[in-house]
Amino acid sequence: MSPLIRRASLVVLLTVLGGSCHAQQINSRYADLTLPGSWQEANQFAAGQFGADIFYDPGSGAIVEVSQQAGMEKVGDIARYFGGAQGTSKQAAQAISEREFPLPIAYTEKAAKDLGKGNKPPKMWDMKEGEGNPVWFYASQLFDEYRIRDAGGSSEVSQEYASVRVKKAEQRSVEGGDVLLFEVETEKPAGDSALKRFHMPPLLKDQRIRCGWVQFAPGGIASGQGVLSVSYGVPGNSNLTLDEVAKQVSTATIKPF
Repeated sequence: MSPLIRRASLVVLLTVLGGSCHAQQINSRYADLTLPGSWQEANQFAAGQFGADIFYDPGSGAIVEVSQQAGMEKVGDIARYFGGAQGTSKQAAQAISEREFPLPIAYTEKAAKDLGKGNKPPKMWDMKEGEGNPVWFYASQLFDEYRIRDAGGSSEVSQEYASVRVKKAEQRSVEGGDVLLFEVETEKPAGDSALKRFHMPPLLKDQRIRCGWVQFAPGGIASGQGVLSVSYGVPGNSNLTLDEVAKQVSTATIKPF
């Protein structure tokens, strides 16, 4: 290989590596944030959440959702994990799924029809409606299945969530207000069927999935002001961290909406 080609190859490699750590501004209706990734507006992927601005990094498979709320949500559910390691929990996956990565409407409608006929609903990645949708992907990693059991002669349906490990659950006072932090990580890597159906990038193969949620209350939880909410789903080895999201959210200028 000639010195010129070697030099050109090195430039390309450094560009690729540098791009993987590049921090780019996210311009939302609610606030502007600067987070690691190459973000594209992705509201077309909304699968059940309304009012959130969605941003997607097709290179890493990371997704970020930004919204405003009247107040902090799921506080009691998150608070039960304050104070350190709690092992694995299905309830933790349910808490973050129900608010930030809810089951897609197309999936729940299909499930309702199947359950009404006494059939077991498919997995999310078995449905073509979710083709190429990263929001469906993260929802599918938090949800396990519908379970049917006999209860006194009638069928009882329950939603079962995946077992996750709580990485952090904390309420923190920061300059300008309070933040409520919550992050979980799946026990198992995403399966090949899910990666293929939702067109996730190859680097997610064999990676566990982290899902986090930061809520910032300007003036403190009891102030009665609106809350800025930012959630994300990323590969386990992503350089997008809960602390960095919290820093960005707590220092952002919240836009009137």
